Amino acid sequence: MTLQEQELAAVFARLTGEAARDPLDTQALLAALVESGRRLFGARGAIVQYTPGGAAAIQTDGTDGALQALAADAVGWREGPGHDARTTGCALIDVDVTTRPTQVRWPRWSPRVLALGHGRVTALPLFSKDGPAGCLVLFTAPGSLLDERALKLSRSLAETAGHTLSLQREVSESRVLAGQLEHALSSRVVVEQAKGILAARYDLTLEAAFARLRRYARSRQRKVADVAREVIEGRIELPTD
Repeated sequence: MTLQEQELAAVFARLTGEAARDPLDTQALLAALVESGRRLFGARGAIVQYTPGGAAAIQTDGTDGALQALAADAVGWREGPGHDARTTGCALIDVDVTTRPTQVRWPRWSPRVLALGHGRVTALPLFSKDGPAGCLVLFTAPGSLLDERALKLSRSLAETAGHTLSLQREVSESRVLAGQLEHALSSRVVVEQAKGILAARYDLTLEAAFARLRRYARSRQRKVADVAREVIEGRIELPTD
């Protein structure tokens, strides 16, 4: 196993570790991604743009403060290789930022990159199961030669990162759903207990007890579960019909 392959294996382990953290921290995973991409590609710097689940807000990160600012500004400009790769799903390989066509294509992005001392850029989309969800952008110096092996490893990194980010989002959504289900179940149990208390207290059927409970809650614009909890705790006495 070459040194680059060993580095890639270490990167995969790091990404997996970040994705398994509780609570989930997507920003930490993005930070690990840009630094890992820079090292694998031998790049001078890297940025990432990520749109989880097609959300309107785009999360960004970079290997230094200047690139972090560029990543955020590029989102607002809707230009640059990151925007193009993220929205089309097509990689941009070894683009020369110094050329006139590139500067016309990205009029705000290109001068900023050149001012930072970068001359060439490679943008690799990050795919989720629903399509492109982000992009990893790698910067190299003007005139630097493209390392095909490093590019291959960086593609593997982008593929793994996209899969990992997608899994992380699914875990997060599952936890939210589990919390909602738990709350719904808890509320149902409370309501059933209150129904039993009211049925016994007023000699009602369970259906009639629930109707009285719901009528009381609606008349005061409150949740049935909240009123039921107060009935159980003896804090309110429902009026008789």
